[in-house]
Amino acid sequence: MSRRALVLIGSPKGLSGSNSARYAQAIGARLEEADWSLDWIHLHRAVSTEDGVGELLAKVSASELVLFVAPLYVDGLPAPAIRAFERIADARATASGTPKFAAVIHCGFVEPVQNATAIEMCRLFAAAAHLEWSGALAFGGGGIPSKRGALALQVAGEALAAGEPIPEEVRRRAERPVMPRWLYVLGGNQMWRSQAKKRFGVSRKGLLARPYEPSESR
Repeated sequence: MSRRALVLIGSPKGLSGSNSARYAQAIGARLEEADWSLDWIHLHRAVSTEDGVGELLAKVSASELVLFVAPLYVDGLPAPAIRAFERIADARATASGTPKFAAVIHCGFVEPVQNATAIEMCRLFAAAAHLEWSGALAFGGGGIPSKRGALALQVAGEALAAGEPIPEEVRRRAERPVMPRWLYVLGGNQMWRSQAKKRFGVSRKGLLARPYEPSESR
């Protein structure tokens, strides 16, 4: 009989087409190779109805592993994910059994360390919900793929499939920036200028304009 894992996606973009889903699929593939059965839940949809919350709570209790993947919102988690955590923690206040819980948090900042607060939120949630903390991965760079990141997801998936926490060395490897900060800023500026010109017909000069700035003579 295969073991059961529950994948919780905290991105508003849902179960497909989001970076959260891509990260989850990379880990999920390793679990499935090890004969795990995966259930997927989009937390934004789940917490919008009581039926959805009921399904969420039931699947958490029925799983040996819960994998949470979400983007960083400012320096924390998306509000629907926080609501889901609150409902799970309340329901499991007196629960028996201890599913494992692991997290993957990603952000648009080039420094993965920006995810530290959100990961700590996940760790504290696991303790409150009587879930066994199995580690986390933090990714920066707005979902830019890298060989190092792909390898980290692969090794993390293999560890979780074997019932082990995400290795500390893998976490440190994933947290290395995907590129130098100056190069990331340069590329981001070029992207914004290109989109402004293509979508709105705004030139670089227009982006730098300050029409409401008081003149020095005033």
